[in-house]
Amino acid sequence: MRRIAVALGLTAVMLGGGVVLPGAVGVSASAATKPTQVTAVAQSAQDWAGKSVKVTWRTVPGATSYVVKWSTRTDLSSPKYKDSTAIGAWMTGLAPGTTYHVTVAAKNGTTAGAWAKPVTAVLRPHAVGTFGPVTVTPAVGGVRVSIPEVADASDYQVRWSAGPNENRTPDRWTARTTPWSSAFDPATRTWMLPTSDADLTSVAFGNPVYVRAMAKNTYFDPASVRKSLQVRAWPTPTVPIAADHPLHVASYNVLCSGCEQSGTPGWSTRAPAIADVIRGKSPDVLTLLEASGPAAGRGSEQAYLDLARRLPGLRLVDATPMTVSASHQGNRIMYDPTKYSVVSHGVLTGIKDYEVYPATSAPDTNTPWAQLRATDGSGATFIVVAPHYGIPSSSYAEPRKTLLGKNSAQLLAALDQINPADSSGRRLPVVLGGDLNDNRYPEDAIDGAQPTLVRAGFYDASASQHRYGTGKPTYNAYLPASRQVDDPNGDGQRIDYILTQGIQGSDEFVNNWNPGTSTIPSDHNMIEAEVRVPTRQ
Repeated sequence: MRRIAVALGLTAVMLGGGVVLPGAVGVSASAATKPTQVTAVAQSAQDWAGKSVKVTWRTVPGATSYVVKWSTRTDLSSPKYKDSTAIGAWMTGLAPGTTYHVTVAAKNGTTAGAWAKPVTAVLRPHAVGTFGPVTVTPAVGGVRVSIPEVADASDYQVRWSAGPNENRTPDRWTARTTPWSSAFDPATRTWMLPTSDADLTSVAFGNPVYVRAMAKNTYFDPASVRKSLQVRAWPTPTVPIAADHPLHVASYNVLCSGCEQSGTPGWSTRAPAIADVIRGKSPDVLTLLEASGPAAGRGSEQAYLDLARRLPGLRLVDATPMTVSASHQGNRIMYDPTKYSVVSHGVLTGIKDYEVYPATSAPDTNTPWAQLRATDGSGATFIVVAPHYGIPSSSYAEPRKTLLGKNSAQLLAALDQINPADSSGRRLPVVLGGDLNDNRYPEDAIDGAQPTLVRAGFYDASASQHRYGTGKPTYNAYLPASRQVDDPNGDGQRIDYILTQGIQGSDEFVNNWNPGTSTIPSDHNMIEAEVRVPTRQ
């Protein structure tokens, strides 16, 4: 039987008791057939990071869509819904480990069939997966780290420090960590890790920041933590002032004549190789360390005088013998006389040679200094210092690093005497190049030679715009280039330093681990830096 009712120009069509939405006059439609009940509802997959579970079911003939209903309550009260045109749908926003009751109904248009028999679904925790690549990049005032999604993680944390060794016990180095954060929020997978002077990670110390990420699943095993491989990056270095006076400085501990290992070439063979390395780099200023001992062919003449003849482009600031121990006799400063003139020079006093025990008997080391002025009319004037700290005697109760830190404090006091502040509080810039006999890694202690100087305003030139060869140590133990390997932590131990005070940043820093000579010149590599001296002094 067909009945047609007309009202307000619209026609409603009814068929077999089904109701069809209003339509235009003269348009007919058939009532939707009620779908049969859905069967075989089951959990088929889960997305842990997305807090989602997928349920599937069997196809219902004639169904145009389906609706999924779930709740934590057995009576399915206070439910959530998800519509789907496919055979399967994702339940989202689930709490891990919680049991959800789920049912599905088929729809034909707006007509729904009976709900399926309810089943349960759970977002199940599992053991944390392994880390993919962790990325750490330089940033101003720190480093930025990003980690990939780790399978089945519920929380992430990041650990960072200036030292790579997190497993040494006891460790004077205290690492910093972020709070644990939720792994379900993608925004938590990137951190800005700040650096600080207190932990020797700020840019002036020239140390990389070592980073390790951690993940755990608190719903599976809160005590189990998965760690990433350790990665590193240097904070963004200070940018030099382009308009300032360019200065190419090098520092070279050339190993004193007579100090060679048994069976290795002596000074007469090494000296030409040393000169070749220096000439090949053509520094404007060179700090020489250990250029002492008798030079072959000239009787008892000192090695620094022999080198001066081999380097006609450089001139010794001072060729006068010093009444100091043999190795310190050879601490000297050389400069290019076509670019600079010597304003004044001398020897810093009070820097004790702790190779001698007790301290009351320790003599001063030979630590030459020179005030140089550029001849290019820029007015750039600066002080150069060539320190070589002795290796402290083991008879001292104080740790070696602490004594070397005292040497730096003594050097700072001596500098204050020759470089007083003017009426505006400014001092001449200082370039220090030398062998401080103090390994860089700060986890051994934080009161050593280099940190003491940096805390007083010096800047490690290895924190440079361009760094070369710094994966290898500056002390080569008299090994050929083929046997000098990169430090596994990516930043080679250094006991040779170029540090600056009153100079902004560094354009380039080079550790010349491969001298390009058939003879190994020295047990140290020559280091060099390109810096810019202020012309406004």
